Amino acid sequence: MPVLVRYFLLAVWAPFFIATGTTIFVFNLLYSLREFLDYLLVQRAGVANSFLMLFYLQPGYLILAMPIGFLVAIMIVYGRLSSDREVVAVQAAGFPISILIWPMVGAAILFSVFMVFFWDISLPWGNNSFLKLQYKIINEKSSVILREKSFVKDFEGYVLYVGQKDAKTDLLSNVTIQLLDDKGYPYRVIVAKTGKMEQNPKNFHVMMLLTDGVMQQIGTAKKQNMDEFYQMGFKTCSLDLSANMLKGGPGDFKDSRNISIRELAARIADKKGQKQDVHYDEIEFYKKMSMPFSALAFVIVGIPLALLARAGSFTGPFLAVGIVVVYWLFDLFGENGPLGVVAPFWAMWLPDIFFVLVGAVLIYWLNYKQSFKTVFLALLGKLRSLSRNNKT
Repeated sequence: MPVLVRYFLLAVWAPFFIATGTTIFVFNLLYSLREFLDYLLVQRAGVANSFLMLFYLQPGYLILAMPIGFLVAIMIVYGRLSSDREVVAVQAAGFPISILIWPMVGAAILFSVFMVFFWDISLPWGNNSFLKLQYKIINEKSSVILREKSFVKDFEGYVLYVGQKDAKTDLLSNVTIQLLDDKGYPYRVIVAKTGKMEQNPKNFHVMMLLTDGVMQQIGTAKKQNMDEFYQMGFKTCSLDLSANMLKGGPGDFKDSRNISIRELAARIADKKGQKQDVHYDEIEFYKKMSMPFSALAFVIVGIPLALLARAGSFTGPFLAVGIVVVYWLFDLFGENGPLGVVAPFWAMWLPDIFFVLVGAVLIYWLNYKQSFKTVFLALLGKLRSLSRNNKT
């Protein structure tokens, strides 16, 4: 049997790399192509920076694509094994069908553990590198787009007007800034004698530093009210022009997606100590572990499905897509469902648990060739006996 096990492990890698590469290509085509062309042609970030932006997005896609590629490879290899009647030969030789499954389950466990560490290192690195380069491009572009006696609308939520600009020092004079409400109408106007654009060294945001000015406001950003008028003078004023314009994922370097598991665990403990809401943080915490272990869940449910359906080279990928869609629906409900209905742990681990249970039933049925009703009753009886033993 070591020869057969070795055959499975070697046969999986070629379709795995092909399926993973294809999935990454589709993700880039659906989600990144427009953004890449926008940076290249509209933002004029340059060819090198545009490709770097695309490169920094790949860890996020790779983390999703690798379990999918593993599932497709399993479906193809084991489906072909079943369609070629090699499973019958193994059973005729006196071996249980589980001998074809457990070696790959062991490989999936190792693969899932690797994915946890890979996720913990690569995703924060990719997201933070993406944000740093994005802010850098915005800052470089900002110094170019601000011209004398012209309105600039490149910063979401702001309209800028500069009376004069010193080409050597980039010092701005007679600066007028309008802050827009949710409907795009100005509700606050700031007029300053001088201004200068700088980049915040901590979060890389583009800042407008104003001096000697006046701020006037009517109502609020949510509701304009002509009866509410405010005016105040200032010596210095700092505006974050990048606050509303980043759309390529969380714009905060310390967002839960952009830090490690250890840092996130410390944040959750600290927030709980201060009695703050930790639902989003816990969702991301458990997701960092449950998503990598989707590879194990896919293997446990995918192998028996491929053997039952005899899913060859063409049918296997279609079955894999169906499994991924079901998993995605579970994950979507857990992540975005009504708050408080499902605890974060169960919300993120439910898809894995569901597929593992379904796969276990299918494997049991394949081993003993009994009806699904018999299998279900047998598993139910075992669960009852275990609960009774625990009580005693």
